[in-house]
Amino acid sequence: MTRAWSSTETVRRPDRRNERTPWWRSLRFRTAVAMTLLATTLVVGAGAVFARTAVDGATAQLRQQALTQLDETTATQAFGGNLPPRATDDRSVLPAALRRALGAGGPVTYDDGRWMWAAREQSSGVIATRVDNAPVRTQWAALQRTFAVAAVLAAGVAAAGSWLAAGRLTSRLRRAAAAVDDTVAGRSPAAVTGDDEVAVLSRGLADTAAALARSLDHERAVTAEVAHDLRTPVTALVGAAELLPDGPDARRVRRIADRLRQLLDDLLDLSRAAHDAGTVHTVTRDLGGTVDELLRRDGLDGRVRRERGATAPVLVDAEHLGRALTNLVTNAERHGAPPVVVATAGTTLTVRDAGPGFPDDLLRDGPRRFGALGSHAGAGIGLAIVLQHLAAFGAVLRLEDPGVGAAAVVELRPAQAERGAAGSD
Repeated sequence: MTRAWSSTETVRRPDRRNERTPWWRSLRFRTAVAMTLLATTLVVGAGAVFARTAVDGATAQLRQQALTQLDETTATQAFGGNLPPRATDDRSVLPAALRRALGAGGPVTYDDGRWMWAAREQSSGVIATRVDNAPVRTQWAALQRTFAVAAVLAAGVAAAGSWLAAGRLTSRLRRAAAAVDDTVAGRSPAAVTGDDEVAVLSRGLADTAAALARSLDHERAVTAEVAHDLRTPVTALVGAAELLPDGPDARRVRRIADRLRQLLDDLLDLSRAAHDAGTVHTVTRDLGGTVDELLRRDGLDGRVRRERGATAPVLVDAEHLGRALTNLVTNAERHGAPPVVVATAGTTLTVRDAGPGFPDDLLRDGPRRFGALGSHAGAGIGLAIVLQHLAAFGAVLRLEDPGVGAAAVVELRPAQAERGAAGSD
């Protein structure tokens, strides 16, 4: 299985404020769904309780009406009168449940869904009467319609209200994220107003980002100053090492001196990359043609094997991409094995080699300055430089272990992403 580390985990894209979360995954949508379900549940639950109470009351009235009608029918029969149309003394026409309940003494009532029955066992037989329960059915249907409409209205109001309320909350959170991005990028962030929890959180994030930005700027300044001050003595050391008589010790001193000079060059390159990150000229260009041009310009075309696939227009700063590509090829030559392949397809640029692959900690944690010192050759600065250049114009670096060798994959933004971001609200 291919293992990979992606710079999206640690490198900020410069256009975060234009990023859009799919609506079905947004906090706004989830809040609206939750409030809609809550409002619907409350209305349906309250409606069920109210409807049950109302129907039980209407049913009790209907039962009392059937019992009164039974008493009147019994009195009429006792005086020798004829039974009314809705009364009967034929046991066979009674519902089975009502027949089983007779004989316990006193009148018995039973609702079969169409009629409310009342019956009494007598010495001469059974006497029963019935009352149409159409009023109860009508009332139940009316209550169902009423509460169905109420549930729909409540769901609509809850969805609209929560959508608007959650929209205000998420927009403030996005402004807080933009303020953090502005602080890290060295721009003046917009002031965060308010005294609620979101405002407190936003100011805390902005202050933390400002402190981190100051710490990073200080670190970069110290690194650049130390590298610059050490360049002259290290150059002198390299020259002195070349004058030593040839031998094992002299060759070891030359290797160490050359390693020091290479490390200083990388530190200066990293400092320049951080300084140049604020200077970006992003244009729309075809990825394949741009990579071919950069390979020829920097003299890399004779050192790599080129694989060309169908490419698309991308948003690219050619200067930053060229420096990143040079560092990726140099890193593959230095720590990998030939052939070094530069492949382009779609909006993706891949530099891979046939060496031992990236270390496990590099795939897990990503490039870190001096992170490779120790068990692995190199200082880990080359890939850190690549990250600086790619992050400047919004590209993303992904380190992969394809099983054989190592692959550094650069994902560039498609050209239509700029138009889509500009057209979104």
